[in-house]
Amino acid sequence: MTQTYFELGEIDNRLAELGLDERRLAEIVRRGYVAFASCTPNDPPLYPGFSAWASMVRGLREYLLPVWDRSDENNYSLVINPAGTVAIAVATGDDGTGRRDATPTTKSSKGPSTVEAVTTNQLQLDLPFVFPPVEAQARPASGEKQRMTWILLVHRARGEVRCELSLPSSMGIDGRVDRWQERIILKAIPTDSEVMEITPPQPTLPDITIDVKRRA
Repeated sequence: MTQTYFELGEIDNRLAELGLDERRLAEIVRRGYVAFASCTPNDPPLYPGFSAWASMVRGLREYLLPVWDRSDENNYSLVINPAGTVAIAVATGDDGTGRRDATPTTKSSKGPSTVEAVTTNQLQLDLPFVFPPVEAQARPASGEKQRMTWILLVHRARGEVRCELSLPSSMGIDGRVDRWQERIILKAIPTDSEVMEITPPQPTLPDITIDVKRRA
C-alpha cells in the first residue's frame, strides 16, 4: 500500500523529517526545466534531457552539500544524508508523475544501480522481491544495507512541470520503477504552454565610422 502525501501540511512535515524543503526542491526542478528549454535544434537529440537531469543533480548537491555527501559510484549520481540512511537520485517520470490519481513509472528502463537501490529498499521495508529478469538483478552492498534511496521524479507536461519525491519499492520486467512505498506530491511548476526555442544573444559590435578619402 502506497502512502501518498499531497496536503500542504503533511508534505512539509514529511519533507522536514527527511531534512528537506519543498521550496528548494521546486527551485531545483525549475533549473532543470530552464536547462531543457534553453536547448535548440542544433543540440544533439539526447542533450536537452541530459542537460535537464544534470542541472537538477547539480542543484540538489548545491542545496544539500556540504552537510550531505555526494556519490557517483558506478556512475549512479546520488546525494546522501549525514547518517547514510537517505539517498536521493533524479529521474524522469511518465505522465502519472505528480498526480495523486495515477501511479507513475520512470520514463525509461533503469540499470543495475537502480535495481540495487530498489533491492535495498525492499530489504529495509521487508517487501517481497519484484524485479526484472534475473540477469539484470543486483544484490545490495553490505555497506548500503541501511540506506533508503528516494527518487526526485520529474515530468515535463504542457504548461507545467509535475514532480514528486518518492520511495521506489519495485521494478517491472521492462526495467522501469513501477511501484512506490511513499509518494510526496510536490506542487506543479507552471511553465509556458509550449517549450520555446531560445536563441543565445549575439554580441553587439560598436558602430564604427570609417572615413573614405580619394587618394591624391
